[in-house]
Amino acid sequence: MSESVLRVGLLGLGRAGRFHLQSLRMMDSARLVSVCDLDSTVSQQVAQLHHCDTDESPEQLIARDDVDAVIVATPTDSHFSLVQACLQRQKPVLTEKPLGRHLEEIDESFQLAKEEDTPLFVAFQRRFDPSFASLVDASHSGRLGQLHFVRSVSRDNPVPSPDYIRTSGGIFHDCMVHDLDMVVHIVQSRPTHVSAFGSSFIREIGELGDYDNVVASILFENGVTATIDINRQSAFGYDQRLEVFGDGGMLLAENRHLTTLTQAGDQGFTRPPADYSFPTRYREAYLAELECFVRCARREIPVPITHEDVRMNHCLATRVQQAAEQREVLAVE
Repeated sequence: MSESVLRVGLLGLGRAGRFHLQSLRMMDSARLVSVCDLDSTVSQQVAQLHHCDTDESPEQLIARDDVDAVIVATPTDSHFSLVQACLQRQKPVLTEKPLGRHLEEIDESFQLAKEEDTPLFVAFQRRFDPSFASLVDASHSGRLGQLHFVRSVSRDNPVPSPDYIRTSGGIFHDCMVHDLDMVVHIVQSRPTHVSAFGSSFIREIGELGDYDNVVASILFENGVTATIDINRQSAFGYDQRLEVFGDGGMLLAENRHLTTLTQAGDQGFTRPPADYSFPTRYREAYLAELECFVRCARREIPVPITHEDVRMNHCLATRVQQAAEQREVLAVE
């Protein structure tokens, strides 16, 4: 593929699709050609605003000769089939997670990508966040000496709707999988054992058979331990923090705030709130991720998130879920 502007088609204009739209508007290396959403009214509105075409079906968009690459930001259940359709036409594809509901679908997708020699990019945007990426680089540099412990905190804001929870795949594969990806990426060792506990304080989520509050522990082959603390609600904004501890020191990536202004008075110190939710918290990460995808689609660099990474994230999320349900320490097979 040439180094001209990458012509992109976008499938899905919901939560994920909207932040990809925002990123595309800021990029010189990619241009939005067409969009498609189940709600044709939304598609038409977006097309007018972004000066692009619409297609009546995903298949029509994928088949367009003027679409070089595709972003899949549709509801979870459709990811696997749409990724397959893109790869069969040798269209580089970025898909939101999960790639598939089952391990077999993940393996089948990457096998097809290999056979068609076509980039398959599964989006784990936290790897592209400037603060988190700096923390990863520093931890891998040896600056902390021997790593001992990693802590990841993720608390949602606002609470996702019951409709979203119903089709999300559950808190482990929808939410915690991002933390698992980062923790394994930092530690660079194979997880051997997991334990987890969960509870449901939000009635609507509990009625759907899901948790809204989970803590998990992981033991790695190299002796490093990790904890992950996730919750579907946070009264003080979108709470996303990472800590890495070693015998040579500690690294912290803390919450971002709207400004750095701190006010002091007789009532103590006050500071602006944290980012409201993920579109603002990860704005730079989504842009960097999409810029990376463009380079992958042009075959300038390999896809940084590998088949093995996606496979591990899925298997580990499943095992942590089983540990929470069984309330036991489980070996990771």
